[in-house]
Amino acid sequence: MTKKLLSRVGVVAISGALAVALAACSSGGTSPSSTSSGPTKGGTITWLDTSGQFTATDPVGVYLGEEIAGFRRLVYRGLTALPISSNKNPKVVPDLATDTGTTKDGGKTWSYTLKSGMKWQDGTAITCADLQYGLSRSYDPSLVSPGGGVGTVYFGSGGYNLIDPADPSYDLSTKYVGPLTGTADAQKHFDAAASCSGNTITYHFQNAWPDFPYAAAALFTTDPYEKSFDKGTANLFTINSDGPYKLQGTTFDSQAGGTFVRNSNYSPSTDSTTVRGAYPDTVKISFVDSAETIAARLIANSGADSSAFSMANIPSDKYSEIASSMSSRVVTSTSPYTRFLMINSNTITDPNVRNAIIKATDQAGVIKANGGSKWGTPTSTIVAGAIPGFQPNPSTANNNPAGDPAAAKALLAKTSNPTPTIRFAFADTSTVIEQVAAVLQSGWEKAGFKVTLMPISKDAKPGYYAQVGADPKPIDVFYSGWAADWPSLFAVIPPILQSNPKGATFGVGFNYGFYSNSKVDALIKQATASTDTAEQQKLLNQADQVAEADGAYVPLANQSNYFIHGSKLGGFLPDVASSYYPDLGGMYVTK
Repeated sequence: MTKKLLSRVGVVAISGALAVALAACSSGGTSPSSTSSGPTKGGTITWLDTSGQFTATDPVGVYLGEEIAGFRRLVYRGLTALPISSNKNPKVVPDLATDTGTTKDGGKTWSYTLKSGMKWQDGTAITCADLQYGLSRSYDPSLVSPGGGVGTVYFGSGGYNLIDPADPSYDLSTKYVGPLTGTADAQKHFDAAASCSGNTITYHFQNAWPDFPYAAAALFTTDPYEKSFDKGTANLFTINSDGPYKLQGTTFDSQAGGTFVRNSNYSPSTDSTTVRGAYPDTVKISFVDSAETIAARLIANSGADSSAFSMANIPSDKYSEIASSMSSRVVTSTSPYTRFLMINSNTITDPNVRNAIIKATDQAGVIKANGGSKWGTPTSTIVAGAIPGFQPNPSTANNNPAGDPAAAKALLAKTSNPTPTIRFAFADTSTVIEQVAAVLQSGWEKAGFKVTLMPISKDAKPGYYAQVGADPKPIDVFYSGWAADWPSLFAVIPPILQSNPKGATFGVGFNYGFYSNSKVDALIKQATASTDTAEQQKLLNQADQVAEADGAYVPLANQSNYFIHGSKLGGFLPDVASSYYPDLGGMYVTK
């Protein structure tokens, strides 16, 4: 999902300008929905979502923003956390650790000491070795695929580069493959790079990472993992909790959902209600067939749905059913998400064809089909407008939002095939996305493309992201979206545009289009090595410009949020901590 560098000294706070933009909520979005009596304990909250969305519940396989947001409050604690807050500039706080981390060299090394008294759901104490083991699993490609691997983009040689300080030239990102199958020598180097002394872990990086505390809060990469619980790929849909709730049963159902009940070995005294209120007795994740079904149930507001919510936006074909009497249950807010189309650079190798797709795309039609301004506004880049250092991408900033078939035809005329076929994939979860696909098809066909639509069912196995992230794949263009995990260009440009490792069969980070450009890689590397914020932003914007001039992706929109929830649900707040999804940490059932 998210972010990087704002300052090179100590722990950085989220930029005020960013937070002001992200916190622009209305219709109840400026503070949690509540009653005069305040939060109350007890009852059941239902989280509604569409089936097939989650590709894993194992922390190294989780990467969807809504999953990170929800599970961070329910079952997975991090070294640090961001609080539940409508504050425009929330500061990171300690979670498992006693403080937000210490660094004596501007961010090249970070040390954290665990609080005492924290346990796994089986009653075993959480140790420094669990922190070390949790990170080590992120290096195992069999565990992070599909969908994970975002963390190793930052920890690898193309990012801040976790290193053995005694042998900094040893490349863990290519030589270490995790604790299950890695060699003893590689394990020794990893253990030195993320070293334990008692209950204190120290991370060693080649490049300074001043806002590492925010990354630790936002990603699951540095979360602990109990070695005795590890069954490798068999754990894809299991959960070993150190949070206030635990999964009822042994396996989360990717098509139906799961029920979470209180974890008797969770110690509230080691946590804070500003991070996890843990008010309901039970949280049910319930998967249904479509966003339309979710909206219909929340609009009806009957039975258990009166204390339900969803992280899905109200689809545009339900806008007419939102009555004025529902105003206290409807929330709009800015979103850190951008929506775009990824182009498979391994099947569409000619930049002229890629750029013709971009020129022919009816961006305005896509936004209208999705719901107009309630859904989003046009953009020229993959970077959300609220991210510090944001710049419109000059390669596409002046494109016609309605598409330009003539310009696209002119580019195709330069190729060996002026009427190429493109296969467009999308997750078939609603009638709205089908309308969007029809808009895209119409625009591309006006330019001479032959278009094959490839809807991927919500019940498909493997799921949507597992299919579009793989290589090779019989897909040329596919629907995508991204939000920075923390507010920085570093949490957008490298995960999406940095080349995948040679021989990769699944996209690392979110480079599912397998885009590769040595000039882009060099600019990202220069930015990571720089110690000047302005210079970093300049280099990353240049990387985005070079990539887009080469036809790396099709920009669509800066997305907005438009939510509805049940009338007996209190504490509903989309906030910075949850990437402007509703923050489950403060929700409760009203009396």
